[in-house]
Amino acid sequence: MRIKSKPQDFRVWELLKDGYVGEAGKFRIYRVTKKKLTTLEAATELATSTGVKSSEIGLAGMKDRQGVTTQFMSVRGGRPVRFQSPSLKVETVGFAKHALSSKDSVGNGFEIALRGVSPEEHSEIQREIPSVREHGVPNYFGEQRFGNLRHGQGWVAKDLALGRAEDALKNLLASPSENDNPKNRSFKRGLISAWGEWKRCRDVAGAFGQHHSIFEHLAREPDDFAGAFRYVKTEVRLIHLYAFQSHIWNRAVARFVGETAKRGDKVLVPSLEGPVAFSRGALAIPETWKGTFRMPGEALHDVEHDDQRKWLTAALAAEGLTPEQFRIHGVAGFAIKGEDRQLVVHPRGLELVVDRRVRGVLHLRFDLPRGAYATLVLARLAPSRAADTPDDARRRANAEAMSGTAADPRGDDRPNRRPAYGRDEGHEPRTATPQRRPYLPRGSNAERPAAPLHFPEPRGPERRGPAPRGPASRGPAPRGPAPRGPAPRAPAPRGAPPRGAASRGAGPRGAGPRGAAAGGAAAGGAAARAPRPRRDDAGPKKTPRSDR
Repeated sequence: MRIKSKPQDFRVWELLKDGYVGEAGKFRIYRVTKKKLTTLEAATELATSTGVKSSEIGLAGMKDRQGVTTQFMSVRGGRPVRFQSPSLKVETVGFAKHALSSKDSVGNGFEIALRGVSPEEHSEIQREIPSVREHGVPNYFGEQRFGNLRHGQGWVAKDLALGRAEDALKNLLASPSENDNPKNRSFKRGLISAWGEWKRCRDVAGAFGQHHSIFEHLAREPDDFAGAFRYVKTEVRLIHLYAFQSHIWNRAVARFVGETAKRGDKVLVPSLEGPVAFSRGALAIPETWKGTFRMPGEALHDVEHDDQRKWLTAALAAEGLTPEQFRIHGVAGFAIKGEDRQLVVHPRGLELVVDRRVRGVLHLRFDLPRGAYATLVLARLAPSRAADTPDDARRRANAEAMSGTAADPRGDDRPNRRPAYGRDEGHEPRTATPQRRPYLPRGSNAERPAAPLHFPEPRGPERRGPAPRGPASRGPAPRGPAPRGPAPRAPAPRGAPPRGAASRGAGPRGAGPRGAAAGGAAAGGAAARAPRPRRDDAGPKKTPRSDR
């Protein structure tokens, strides 16, 4: 089973509180639908269109880059905007009395296409849905939270807590990753080769236009690695702080569920940052917890419940930390603050729909509150067969190829020329299918998108007509009305080949498909047929002044 094989397989739309968007207010509200863009990239485009700074764009939350996502943004006194590109669509939907923030969001709606679903997997998902509807799922942080692991950076905040500021900085800036593009790969190699020689690192950073200020500081203060973090973007520092804090929460909750779930109900599912535990039955949550589990602050001082402290302490010990070491001093932007997090979430409007057009495809639809991850709902519904993203399948296919165990995706003895994730639903042909409207549960607010954004598939280069008959012309064709009747034949010059012989010269650039003119001899010596003149071609067209 595969997810996110195509951008349109993962659709998300933001849900706002009823009444936030109205007909009057100081802030104009825009509905932004994006594909293969981050929320900040889309906000930058909107800021450019409205003539404001990116910092003036109001947001309720960040959306995943993968998939087709719809969310809202606000601009104080913003001008009307309506445009569409292959990756972004922006339209004005109304006004609001205050800037959009996370307090105005009630969650997100999801429609996820599951591809390559076997009959056994279909039955398993169908069997698990009633339990998920009744008992919900633990509110783990999903793998999107742990991009640091996908990029090989490890736990930067953990290194800082242990006093290893140089290791933290090196892991942040120079850790190699299979996801690096060629530019970043070269940049990291340059840093690794020059590490410790800060002026050389500064030159490398300057050549690539990245992190120059960090190494400028180290060239002045060679041992002040903690101070160098002041020159790391605040957003990046917070991402790594929250990633480690979320990891500790996940590990503690997984221990709680694993130790308290009934033996026949417990399910373990692997994930990027460690196995997560689910229960098919209701969890035994003490009433004093009020349905929450504490996201710990510094040294666990804000954790009130002894049982939660016990599981959090065990999670820290697995990382080589004591509760007193769970703090970061002397590094700006890494203050650990705690908060309560809902322990269990219940997907609203959960349903499974079979795609009748493509074999082996199911559509899963549900709503979740803010901060909950749809991929964890998928993991709970298919616990015995964790859903694959294309990256998962690629890594597994590479591992199988290295071990010599890769099998042909078509199921026969032919060589494995392409991995299974690169095909559509087994033996189904690649065909275009009509766009589906997103699922809108009953009682939804009017600010939801009326229909998903249609992103046309990219088209290849346009093929022009065949080359004209006779010897190839060296200059451009004359402009003017096409003559009626056959064109007069000019007398052949001395030594020229007989009429009808294929020309060895190349035709006008772009005159036809590759090989149409120069490959005439290879095609049997037949000359290319001249294009039929259009009847509505009344003469040369006037060229606009801007093109002259």
